[in-house]
Amino acid sequence: MKVLMSYTSLPHTTAIYLEKAMRAHCEVLTCGPTADEFCLSRWNLLDLLPKVHPHDIPFFSHPYMELVSALPSGYRPDFCLFVETGIHYPLAFLELFSCPKACYLIDTHLHKEAHLALSRSFDVIFLAQKAYVEEFSQRLERPVFWLPLAADPEIHKPCFSEESFDIGFCGSITNPLQMRSRRLKRLALRFDVRFKRVFLEEMSQFLGGARILFNDAVADDLNMRVFESLAMGKPLLTPEVPGLADLFSLTGKDAEVCVYTDESLVHQARLLLETYQESLKMAARGRAKVLTAHTYHHRAKTILSVMEDLSRESSGIFSGGKRHGSYSDL
Repeated sequence: MKVLMSYTSLPHTTAIYLEKAMRAHCEVLTCGPTADEFCLSRWNLLDLLPKVHPHDIPFFSHPYMELVSALPSGYRPDFCLFVETGIHYPLAFLELFSCPKACYLIDTHLHKEAHLALSRSFDVIFLAQKAYVEEFSQRLERPVFWLPLAADPEIHKPCFSEESFDIGFCGSITNPLQMRSRRLKRLALRFDVRFKRVFLEEMSQFLGGARILFNDAVADDLNMRVFESLAMGKPLLTPEVPGLADLFSLTGKDAEVCVYTDESLVHQARLLLETYQESLKMAARGRAKVLTAHTYHHRAKTILSVMEDLSRESSGIFSGGKRHGSYSDL
């Protein structure tokens, strides 16, 4: 299949991992803006500048004309795929092609109404957050699928570190009063806790020194850290959020992750550390589950399978571009 894929290029996002996986299974042409030095500096991500990945067809100031002028002669994709990365730009391909259009929306827990509005420009919607699939299906009256996030085993993998500490976390700490910060402080009073805001290989290397990994959710999202942490082969301490129990075993001798509530956080962390050999067995089960079911190759295959199936059953499903708007508000 030929897929025209559009997103804002940021080195640490789902879209980058998914593009890499899609290229292993189909012909991919990418288009969209690329995060520049100014953008990365605003988000305190300048360390990622050398890893910025340019698009096949970059957008600058006139996306529609830039896309039209750069497309290979006679190019016709089987479908177009937009992946949310959090930056607004005109979706030029919506008006240009009559093929099916799909979107993959990640942060619906933060932008539900904006995502609902954006979804009306697409024929097929993939949501990373299971909690919103039923509502979107009812309100949009078009195919909506749950497509959880995933891991890239070439990056998210066990790493040896000469440093050793009890609990590791990679992520943003934006406010000392936020729940994440308060939980980390509670743990730090009792254990050797270290955290950094690092990405990609640097994240895996840093977390390689931790005995167990901590995860926190924002608005009950099933985030990338769940899959990435498990792929690293570390015992994971994470809150139970919608969809987690559908993907992983949470209790008993076959548990693959350790879930906590605010009340049980310290107890669960201590239990993981005091029964560490059993915790490592749990971590091995979690890593095996990710490698067999939850990599971006699995997600790419799901997208391709869904689009192929819907194309075969396309009587009335796809609109041929008639309802498509041209802007992403994210």
